[in-house]
Amino acid sequence: MEPTYDVVWPRSPRGVQRRRRAARLDTLDGKRVAFLWDYLFRGDELFPVLAEQLTDRFEGVEIVGYEEFGNLHGADEKARVGRLPDDLRTRGVDAVVSGMGC
Repeated sequence: MEPTYDVVWPRSPRGVQRRRRAARLDTLDGKRVAFLWDYLFRGDELFPVLAEQLTDRFEGVEIVGYEEFGNLHGADEKARVGRLPDDLRTRGVDAVVSGMGC
């Protein structure tokens, strides 16, 4: 007699439902761009270069440095990320560059 095996689907149900994406900005001219970082991988080297490139390319772009938001990784990560929408809104941020290491 041959053995029988239960067959299961390898994919799990979706944990997060799809959402409509936010509209993209046409340009970064005159916009405020925030940098967010988890202090894990070379952001201190990369963000200054990116800031220079953005300010050279887009007229009147303003950069809000990652220092304004602090380390988004660590013991208080949940609270910091929870405050993030209000922090961005209060600072008048139009766009975000998120540099989170893996």
